[in-house]
Amino acid sequence: MDCLATRLVLPILCLATLPALADPPVQVKIHEAEKVEATEVYLPVDPAVHVRYTYIGNFCYGLYVDNKLLCCGDGAIRPSVRVDNQNYFAPQAQAKPLPATKNGKQRTGMQASYTAANNVSVTQWMEVIPSKVTKAAPGQKRRRDTLLTKYILENKDTKPHTVGVRVRIDTMCVNNDGALFASPTTHPGKILNGIELKGKDLPEWMQILEVPDLKNPGFVGYYTFKVGKLEGPHRVLCTAHFAQDMGWDVQVIQSQGDSDCVIYFEPKVLQPGEKREVAYAYGGGVASNPENEGKVTLQFGGSFEPNKEFTVTAYVEDPVEGQSLSLELPKGMQRTAGKDTQAVPAPDTAGQSVVLWKGRVMDVGTHELRIRSSNGVIYTRTITISRP
Repeated sequence: MDCLATRLVLPILCLATLPALADPPVQVKIHEAEKVEATEVYLPVDPAVHVRYTYIGNFCYGLYVDNKLLCCGDGAIRPSVRVDNQNYFAPQAQAKPLPATKNGKQRTGMQASYTAANNVSVTQWMEVIPSKVTKAAPGQKRRRDTLLTKYILENKDTKPHTVGVRVRIDTMCVNNDGALFASPTTHPGKILNGIELKGKDLPEWMQILEVPDLKNPGFVGYYTFKVGKLEGPHRVLCTAHFAQDMGWDVQVIQSQGDSDCVIYFEPKVLQPGEKREVAYAYGGGVASNPENEGKVTLQFGGSFEPNKEFTVTAYVEDPVEGQSLSLELPKGMQRTAGKDTQAVPAPDTAGQSVVLWKGRVMDVGTHELRIRSSNGVIYTRTITISRP
């Protein structure tokens, strides 16, 4: 009898001492499709257009800010394209409106295209954009006072070709036909006259002064030579209008009452099917990047296992003034570190800012995680967490 009882109890005791089976590790799928919704654009932008271009055809135009001239009349900004060591000026190309942005926002401006030698396609893209605000006063709005000019160069031939762009501007600032220049970041305290800027001497932006006096310059216009990730010029000349044009190179001499600015995007080899986009901006302020405007890119790290921590890192390109980000987590997730809403810090030398949160998964399933930017854009990423 005792023996039978022992035989009956033993199996039960053995089962009780077995370790509990662990849950299998979760499978995580971060869906590639990112949903981007544009709502009301937060950052105050004056809807009025303060810059005006007068396009006369052949890619030539004039430029005004608040009806103040920044070049010597209509058609005084004259680009040319260099293909395989030959210069070409645009024919009368038909102008078309610009397409809307990725977020559905309508652009202000125009584009025109033609085919140069050797089946090289050239498009001139002209877009009115806001300038940056360095020190925003309460209620201040960014002004749409700058014109971005972009050249899209595409080799549609079956052979490689060298392609570059030169823009020669017969400058004027209000009524001064011999207006001179300044570069506070690379040449502090100096008036620029008869100089070539390249390499480390080429600034991200440069001023044109109504009066050649750094303390009392009158009206000031701005050239922006670095706009976002677009390729900027390789050299810029502050020279005279009567400086000799030697086909591609222009003589560098002092203006003597009649100035020119010459912007060079040096020729580069384009392979068949290859495209190149070069750009500069000119107007009443330093240009902001119209493509970024505080664009957010998300990256995830850590562990999505329930009760372990994951990280959400938001990289912000060219953050707009006063921009903030809010993290919105679904029911099955919980924030563990980082405020719901965080101010975007000042950008690093590459123009990028970083915002970080930490969270924990409470339940497996499909979750929609949202980042709401104060510039009116909502970024949604879908994450599916499951056990095999």
